[in-house]
Amino acid sequence: MSIKIKAITDPPSREELSNRLEKVRSLMKEQDLDYYISFNPVNIYYLTNFAFYVHERPFILIIEKEGVPKMLIPKLEKGHFESRALCEIEFVIYYEFPSRKGENWYDYYQKQISSGAKVGIESELPIGIVNKTPGEIIVSDIIDEVRIIKTEYEIGRIYHACRVVNKGHKVLLKKCRPKTLEFALYKDVTDAMTSKIVQDIPNANFRAVDTTGAVWPPSISHDPHLIPHIFAPMEEGGPHVSIVSAQVDGYGVEIERSFFLGHIPEKTIKPFQVMLEARALAYNMLKPGTIMSDVDKAVRSFIIEKGYGDYIIHRTGHGLGITGHEAPFLAEGYDRPLEKNMVISVEPGIYIPGLGGFRHSDTVLITETGYQKLTKAPETIEELTIPL
Repeated sequence: MSIKIKAITDPPSREELSNRLEKVRSLMKEQDLDYYISFNPVNIYYLTNFAFYVHERPFILIIEKEGVPKMLIPKLEKGHFESRALCEIEFVIYYEFPSRKGENWYDYYQKQISSGAKVGIESELPIGIVNKTPGEIIVSDIIDEVRIIKTEYEIGRIYHACRVVNKGHKVLLKKCRPKTLEFALYKDVTDAMTSKIVQDIPNANFRAVDTTGAVWPPSISHDPHLIPHIFAPMEEGGPHVSIVSAQVDGYGVEIERSFFLGHIPEKTIKPFQVMLEARALAYNMLKPGTIMSDVDKAVRSFIIEKGYGDYIIHRTGHGLGITGHEAPFLAEGYDRPLEKNMVISVEPGIYIPGLGGFRHSDTVLITETGYQKLTKAPETIEELTIPL
C-alpha cells in the first residue's frame, strides 16, 4: 500500500538542522566524545545548508558536546557562509593560507580543542588535519550514520528530486533515436531537469545542483562505468541503458532503464527477463528487518542459477540522500537490517560483452510495511521498445 508523500522544495528549517545536530550529539554521548570534527563538505552541508568547494583553504566544523558549533573558515568565505547557512554557528576566522607564523588555520584550530579531550573524526578527514588535531583521536563516522534514516522533510525533498529525474527520463525516451548523438541527448535531458529545478526552487544553491542524462548504446552498455564519447551515436536495437540522475539543491536520486530502438535482438530477451525477475526478487524482500546482505545474496544466487553469474559486476543497490551514492548498501558484507525511512536504489544488473547491459534502477523508500518507488518509468520489454 502506497503512502502519500508531499513534494517539498523549501530549504531546511532551523529546527530541522537543530534536530540533526542533536542526533549527532546523541551519538557523541554514546561514544563519550568531547568534540566531533567534520571536513567532508557533504556532512557540513547536511548540518548547516552551506555547500562549498574544497580547496587549499580548509573549512572545518567543530562540534562540542554542548554549545554552539564552530566553523573554522577563511575570511574570504565568511559572507558566502552567512548567505547560505541556516543554523546557529560561531565563526573562527583565519585570514589566509599560507599565512605568517602563528596565523595559519591550524593555529586557530588547535585553540578550539581542550587538551586531553576525546575527539571524534571522520574516516575521510585528510591526514594533514588529523596531524593538527589535539587530543585523543577516535575515528567514527557519526554524521554518515545519522544521514542513513531520512526525516519526513528529507523524504519530501527526495520525492521532489524524483519528479525532476522522471521528467528528464521522459525527455530521454522521447529524443533517443538511432544516430542521435550523446551530446544532443545530454543537452536536452539536462536542460529539461535544470529548467524544472530553477522553476521549482528559484533560490537553489548551484554548488548543490548537478544533472546527468545519458545513454550507453548497446556496443558499450555492458560496461556501465565507461564514459561514452560525447559524439557517440545511438544505435538500432539494444539494449541501450539510460542513466538519469540529479542532485536537486542537495538531494540525490536516480532512474535508469534498459531499452531498445526499433527491434529487440533475439539473444537479449532472456537476460532482460532474468534481470526483471531478479529485480522482482529484490523488491519482494524489501521491508524493515530484512538484512541487506541477504537481499544481495538472494539476487546473486538467482542470477547465477539462471546462467549469468559471470556477468554480475556490482551490488544490488545503494543508498541515496544528500548524495547519489551513500550508505546503506544492498551488498554482501553489509549485514544491517533495512529500516523505515531508508532510501535506496534497486538495480541488479547483468552485463554481457558483445551483447549489452541489462539494468533498471529506481529510487525507493522503505516504508513501515514494505517499500514505495519514488521514481517512475516504463519497465517491460514491450514498453521499452521504441518504434522508429
